[in-house]
Amino acid sequence: MTQWISSKGNLMADLGGLICDTPARFNAQALTQCEFYTIGKEDYLRLPEVLPVWGRLERVLMVRCFEFMELRVFSLLSMTGEERYRYLQGQNPELFNQVPLKYLASMMGMTPESLSRIRKKLL
Repeated sequence: MTQWISSKGNLMADLGGLICDTPARFNAQALTQCEFYTIGKEDYLRLPEVLPVWGRLERVLMVRCFEFMELRVFSLLSMTGEERYRYLQGQNPELFNQVPLKYLASMMGMTPESLSRIRKKLL
């Protein structure tokens, strides 16, 4: 199952693992050539020493992550497949040229065949 597809300039994190010190629940896989940066728990905890504004930045990041997860749950529970497709197309249209459709379908909570039918209908 594809949990999330990040595009250029965006962050991704396993917040539960990072904050609650639990094992990571997700794997990351690059689908295109990219630069991928990681940070270990110890270095993450030292960020306030190195970057004094980190506390404020971290709060903004956490709020945005929470907002994203809330929207994701809402979309999966209350939107039709077509509505989820239109939303993702409007928010991140470049993904449809960069990412295999099977991953996009999985992220939107549908089968590749359902995504194909929706795309055909809308064309």
